[in-house]
Amino acid sequence: MISSHLKQYLIGFAVASTFAAAGMACGWAAPVMIRLQSNNSEIQITADEGSWVIASLEIGDIFTPIPAGFTSDRFGRKPVIWSIVPMYLIGWCLLIATRSYKMLIIARLIFGLCMGIIYSICPLYLGEITEPQIRGKITSFCTVMLFIGMLSSYSVAPYVSYNTLSYICISLPTVLAFVLYFIPESPYNLVMRGKYEKAKTEMRKIRSGNDTFILNEIKLVKAAIHEQTAEKMPCSALVTDPVCRMSVILIFIIAVTGLLGGRSIMYAYATEILSSAEITLFSADQGTIILGIIFLILSVFSTLVVDKFGRRPLLLISAGGSGVSHLVSGIYFFVQKKRIFNVSDYSWILLLATGGYCIFASIGLGPISPVYQSEIFPNGIKSIASGTFITAMCFFSLFALKMFHFINSNFGVYFSFWLLSFINLSGSVLMYIYLIETKGKSLVVIQNELKILCKISKPKADVNETVSFKI
Repeated sequence: MISSHLKQYLIGFAVASTFAAAGMACGWAAPVMIRLQSNNSEIQITADEGSWVIASLEIGDIFTPIPAGFTSDRFGRKPVIWSIVPMYLIGWCLLIATRSYKMLIIARLIFGLCMGIIYSICPLYLGEITEPQIRGKITSFCTVMLFIGMLSSYSVAPYVSYNTLSYICISLPTVLAFVLYFIPESPYNLVMRGKYEKAKTEMRKIRSGNDTFILNEIKLVKAAIHEQTAEKMPCSALVTDPVCRMSVILIFIIAVTGLLGGRSIMYAYATEILSSAEITLFSADQGTIILGIIFLILSVFSTLVVDKFGRRPLLLISAGGSGVSHLVSGIYFFVQKKRIFNVSDYSWILLLATGGYCIFASIGLGPISPVYQSEIFPNGIKSIASGTFITAMCFFSLFALKMFHFINSNFGVYFSFWLLSFINLSGSVLMYIYLIETKGKSLVVIQNELKILCKISKPKADVNETVSFKI
């Protein structure tokens, strides 16, 4: 008999693989945009059109998180997750069969719609089907698989044709069409919709045990849903309730620092940045692959140490280190632009600064943001807040991608990096002042500390109380 944990790891790996598909679509742009803007390109596009191709992914990403949440509540998590398969297949087929700037935009919009579903529903599904002891490890697959997908595109794109790259990228959604068909529906969602017998059937696919054990698991699900329903809060609480409002402020400080501070830019423009830096040690494509490896390795490292060192120290180090790295990159490009002296012999400085940013961003602002998000919002509004937050993140990412191109064209790339440095350093100051530590604390204790931060008197509560959520 297969153990419960092994079943959950296998299901978790299958669902986390959707993040690899998202990473391949996201990473596709960095090496391909340089090729498409060359004189012998299969699709002639300008730099401004290229920025819209890159940004269109985030435009599509905006529209699906909140509707996907409502739809999955009504019809189930599994069909909503599986819906990304035909969408991805259509998108990659458009890239294979057409040679049009408009079709590039449409395909990228479709990929964005898929990513909005993946980011909002897949972690929710994994949280519902996994046991608390292994939930952190399984959900951490998502970030790791995202970077594996990005690194795959970075590594393959420079050495194959445009069509071959698309065929390789379409292979993963094709496999997912079969894999996702066999994943169970979330018993939590089925109980929420009153389908108790079906919930028992699906629970047997996730847990190993006799009928009594399965029945007890379903009872725990019912109790968790009853508790969540009792604590439910209106959408307006995000603005009107002081604790909810403070939660939003804290998570937005992290999101703005990370996304407007360069994470989306580095994912999409890494090859372009390196190609303009007069690097002699290796090609821009090879440099992008190295950056992808750094992102992947450090994302694994972060998932291993986040419960040891805490959220707040890693976020402070991440934001401060990112700010210093961008400052150095800005100085490099300023010296290059003003021709103060020949920087080609010092390209290692830019590589050090760019690699440093990838290291610092990967130990905090990237992987810890969703962890902090899952802990800081009150239970009664967590789903609404999470969907709203993901949508807002897409807006931030879209704004960052377009503004980076605009500032580069009008003021110079060095000014862009100095602005990114200012955002990260300002974010680190705000985090130092306002951010609370959530490591090892129950949701009750976290909410009490938020009340203190909001200058609301702390209610009496057992600080040793723990909140378990077992499915």
